[in-house]
Amino acid sequence: MHQLFDEVIGTPPPTAIDSRAIVRRDHRVRATLWSTLGATAMAAGLAVVMLTTGTGPAGPPPVGAPPTDASGLPDNRLQLRSATREEAQVSAGQIKATLDAAVRAAVPSAQWDPKGFDITVIDDVSPLGWIGPAGVTNAGATGSVNVMLHSFPTSMTIDPLTCATLAAVPGKKADGQRGDSPASAPPCVDAKTASGKPVVTYTVNSKDVKRFEVRIGLAENRVMTITSGGAEQTPTLTLDQLIRIAAEATDRIK
Repeated sequence: MHQLFDEVIGTPPPTAIDSRAIVRRDHRVRATLWSTLGATAMAAGLAVVMLTTGTGPAGPPPVGAPPTDASGLPDNRLQLRSATREEAQVSAGQIKATLDAAVRAAVPSAQWDPKGFDITVIDDVSPLGWIGPAGVTNAGATGSVNVMLHSFPTSMTIDPLTCATLAAVPGKKADGQRGDSPASAPPCVDAKTASGKPVVTYTVNSKDVKRFEVRIGLAENRVMTITSGGAEQTPTLTLDQLIRIAAEATDRIK
């Protein structure tokens, strides 16, 4: 190896440097420094140990660090994206996973379909939205829970989401529902989640069907609507359970 190295770099030229004189001078310098700075070096070494065992410098996290929430923990909430259909399709899969986890955390006593939610993109609105059901059996009743996420135009302020702000949306009926006539529309009721987040609720109770509905606001003027229905006028989930699902789901979404 040494021979190969010498062949590559060639024979070095002769030097005029007195290497022995350099070594003697270096020894004298080291002896002088040792005699005058020995105690100081020991103290400095102790100081270095103390500094390296202390806390790191205060200030913002380094560039590239994951975003954190108000508690300083990593913010792993879902960011909904729907600028293109491809983005919306990706978000649909993420929404499914988020809802599957949320419903089981909110209503652990219920038996949910192992397939979970079937979330698809709503193409006839702008920005794009999402909709899908999940089968559930709870307290002897079997049916489905349906979830819809959509946006109102930013010119229509619904923050905070209340019966009054929904009723003020142009083109909607007084109840803020899907075109129901005021005479037959169920009353809108303002409510709150356990953490104080505002929601609105509806109870449809006719001779043919009984259904509970909860709406809760999200960022970017979005609304999540959660509906529970069932056979023989028995909603699969109670209104309180739907409110818990709404709270659990939206806590997982930015």
